[in-house]
Amino acid sequence: MKIGSRYACASGALVALLLVTGCAQTPAEEAKFISQPEAQPVRNLTNFSESLRCMDSLFAGFGVRGITITSQGIPDATGEITTGTKEMLISAVSRMSVKSSAFAFVDFDQTQYDINALQDLVGFTDEFVVPNYYIRGAITQFDRNVIEESVGFGVSLGLVEAGISEDQILSLISMDLNIGELRSRKILPWASSNNSIAVRRLGQSANIGGTIPKADLGLNFDVSLTQSEGMHQAVRNLVELSAVEILGKLAQVPYWRCLKIEQTNKAVVAEARDWYDGMSAEERTVFVQRALAGTGHYGGESHGTLDDPTKEAIGVYQAENGLIADGRLNFDLYASLISGDLALGQIPEADAAPQPLQPVAAAQPFAVNLTSNAGNAPVFAVGDALVLSLSTSHDGYAYCYYQDANGIVARIFPNRFQPDAWLAANTPVSIPGPDAGFEIVFDRAGIREEVACLSSEIEIGLALPDPLKQEDLTPLPFDSLDKIVGVFEATGTAPGAVVHARLPIAVAN
Repeated sequence: MKIGSRYACASGALVALLLVTGCAQTPAEEAKFISQPEAQPVRNLTNFSESLRCMDSLFAGFGVRGITITSQGIPDATGEITTGTKEMLISAVSRMSVKSSAFAFVDFDQTQYDINALQDLVGFTDEFVVPNYYIRGAITQFDRNVIEESVGFGVSLGLVEAGISEDQILSLISMDLNIGELRSRKILPWASSNNSIAVRRLGQSANIGGTIPKADLGLNFDVSLTQSEGMHQAVRNLVELSAVEILGKLAQVPYWRCLKIEQTNKAVVAEARDWYDGMSAEERTVFVQRALAGTGHYGGESHGTLDDPTKEAIGVYQAENGLIADGRLNFDLYASLISGDLALGQIPEADAAPQPLQPVAAAQPFAVNLTSNAGNAPVFAVGDALVLSLSTSHDGYAYCYYQDANGIVARIFPNRFQPDAWLAANTPVSIPGPDAGFEIVFDRAGIREEVACLSSEIEIGLALPDPLKQEDLTPLPFDSLDKIVGVFEATGTAPGAVVHARLPIAVAN
């Protein structure tokens, strides 16, 4: 067997391949932006109580309902601030779900020994709800007394600009929050927040100012505090601001409206465009049909087909709202609809409540399936190319290794062309992939080789020893697949946490 690549690879004679690929896509129909204002608008907020109520109404209007979340809390990684951030987060989530029932917080905390003792007596029932998502994060920065007793000059700290006068003390607090899928433990890169707040103490009182620097949203807010409130009230405002941002991103509703940020802001336009691009054609049509039904422009069903009545309704709405009245569904129509105040988006089903844990589905064993383009007992001829098909029964992580006739072992998945070890349940992946820059070709007759793929529902790749973290498609310091399987099983957090499949390969004489 030889692995041909544009890189140096393991196992047998190596052949360098130069692959050139290209693709073309038809651009989405949308109006071009001629220019955007360079100076971003700035709005001041006195607190986030109104923002939380606004988010509740927004979730209700968009039909967001029954999303279950949990969190172990927001610890202080700096060790400087002790405050009940988890309870602050629960309060913020609850206040955003009063009318909409958008989010339900599942209280599952291993440190609650008394509650856990009762749970052991009662046992888990069909009513136990497995959360869809979890929130994790931390207070990541606390710079105390960054400026103290400065007089008569201006200062810029990147995140905060302030004019300092006599007897002022300025401290900075930063908080990072992220959302992950509970079952896969995969962090959602588009649902995160990184916010900072500045506490300016003036004699016997304190003022707070903050910003969202990552999103470049041009948002400033000020809250007056008493001396007794201090840092804890500052952290509460930071938690509420971050909750508005990450839950708005998770539900894909225009949360910026509740922070009084203009729809024309460049960061807002970019985020809305990402949401639009992530929808299928049918999802876009259903969204527009439901939205136009809410405005009174459309009276048909939300079937997802761009038929003549839908086009006519679009054209009327476009003409009334300063858009090109061509009856086409494009980003400009989507942006106009989400900027309005009427109820938009999904219509919740009458029984759309959080679903209880399904014991039968949860009890199904985790399995990994491995086959090839020549079946489960492949026999190849010299010159044939090998293509593997790998899948898992649940969402999980997989690593595949190849041992050639000379006993050389190399990792073939994940690789530099397919860098993500995560696999969606029952979704086969090809190795090498269609766009990979290498291929596995057999160049010797009468030999036997083998592939082993190891998988787990948790990512144990980071816990593997350094010899298994070497570059892909290069020889590893192991002389058998059995030893690699043993290392994976020893790294697993529990017996049976790692499952594997092996595929012997023969090359005919």
